[in-house]
Amino acid sequence: KDKLLERSRAVGERLTAGLNALAAKHTSIGDVRGLGAMVAIELFKAGDVHQPDADLTKAIVAEAAKRGLILLSCGVYGNVIRILVPLTIDFAHLDEGLGILATAFEASL
Repeated sequence: KDKLLERSRAVGERLTAGLNALAAKHTSIGDVRGLGAMVAIELFKAGDVHQPDADLTKAIVAEAAKRGLILLSCGVYGNVIRILVPLTIDFAHLDEGLGILATAFEASL
């Protein structure tokens, strides 16, 4: 009755669009992927998919935390930021989080 599947798709589409826009500005984002509201970005040195960038990932996660956004790093090489927001999030908060992430990127590069 709450149409959570539809909501997951809508949240995922908005989140993926925001992350793809961020990837267009930063070559360090080598991949944006996900399913519904669970999305991840994979970071690489100078956009080279053979050079995972765990240090940049840690720096962005730390900078985002300072600004009030909690992110998870993961992946075999520690170069993935995983984002899983509540399905009930309003888009204003989602956009605020994307803004914080963009600012964390700028501060970490």
